Amino acid sequence: MKKLLYIILPAVLIGTSCKKTLDQQPQASLDATTAYTTRQGIEAGVSGVYDGLQQTGYMTLNYLVFPELYADNLTWTGTFPSWSQVFNKTILPDNTDIASIWNHIYVTINRSNTIIAAAPAITDPAFLKDRAIGECLTIRALGYFNLIRMFGGSPTGYNQAGGLGVPMRLEPTNSTEAANARVARSSEADVYTQILKDLDEAIAKLPTTNSTGRVNRNVAIALKTRVQLYRQQWTEAEALATSLITSTAPAYTLVSGASYGAMYTSKNSTESIWELQYNETDANNLAFYYYPTTSGGRNEVSASTSLRDAFEAGDLRRNVNYSTAPAAKQLKYSRVNPGIDNVPMFRLSEVYLTRAESRAMLNNLTGALADLNVIRLRAGLTASTAATQAALLTAIRQERRLELAHEGQRFFDLRRYNQTGNTQTFRNLFPIPQTELINSAGTVTQNPGY
Repeated sequence: MKKLLYIILPAVLIGTSCKKTLDQQPQASLDATTAYTTRQGIEAGVSGVYDGLQQTGYMTLNYLVFPELYADNLTWTGTFPSWSQVFNKTILPDNTDIASIWNHIYVTINRSNTIIAAAPAITDPAFLKDRAIGECLTIRALGYFNLIRMFGGSPTGYNQAGGLGVPMRLEPTNSTEAANARVARSSEADVYTQILKDLDEAIAKLPTTNSTGRVNRNVAIALKTRVQLYRQQWTEAEALATSLITSTAPAYTLVSGASYGAMYTSKNSTESIWELQYNETDANNLAFYYYPTTSGGRNEVSASTSLRDAFEAGDLRRNVNYSTAPAAKQLKYSRVNPGIDNVPMFRLSEVYLTRAESRAMLNNLTGALADLNVIRLRAGLTASTAATQAALLTAIRQERRLELAHEGQRFFDLRRYNQTGNTQTFRNLFPIPQTELINSAGTVTQNPGY
């Protein structure tokens, strides 16, 4: 039987209703025998892969906001019951917004699978085959890593014996088959093996120089750096981070502390390794869900007083992450309609903090302190004098909270540290959506405790 595959063009975004993104099925499908047999078809398909990242359930909203709301950086100020469950740490398996995250990540993975399978057959000399495959391998690896961060691992962290994984779907399917695929969960270790395999292949294929709006070799390296941090592979994480810090093609540099806020409004700064690109016709929902109705928003979440009070006096990042106008919001995503703020996926400051943590764990305390102070001094703070491994790790973890606030990392960091504060430790893993359990006819099992 022929499989129908879709070329997905950027989603239509509308400025009305509470859920501003119109997630709909494409109006027409193309037969696989014609859709992906030309350079133009594959290139349109790659655009669809990037569009998958920009779905509401993925980096356009839910996956970016919920890890902050489930931790201590955000407070719930709206009316959505599904968001209330996240804030109160009482998520149910039938939560539709959690199902949206799961489904949208797998849609993006499936689009990546389609290009990875079809691109090798294209012989057009104008087709940048390795780049297309490398981009999709990286985005597929990102999808599985993001699934593990939210739904996999162990109650006490990641990369531990017996860690739970997710179903691995590595072959393209049409949308109906993907929704009903009966693929059992792999182990966490096996999913990491696939992630690293994809990234190593991507690094070998991708060019170094490219737009910050597209995946290039350094993006794949940045993702591998983050993966190895989670896996506690300190030596490799340090080496990968160093390769990015010392990169010359392109060279990345931290923006000045005075420009910290402008980094988000001006887009694609010198410290940006990869940003998801948004514009008037391809917008996101982030400011809309943060900002009050007087600013044209929904006021569903606000920055927490806990986050506000974590900043030291004089920290140049404070007003960006806990704004005064509008009150208790943030300025990283500030444009409501249209939502044209880019979403930072990897920044050089995170890489410095990754290297600092890796060096501290390797007992290179001098190197760890130097990296930590690069970030503190940029923020307008005095240099840390932490002299022990424990003191350095505490300071580094604090800087990660402040530097990466509102960027979708807080809860996952707390999981890595085994410091979530959840008294019901099974809730350190989000529930597998009930729809997935039903569609798999029991092949996919629920996380224990739900």
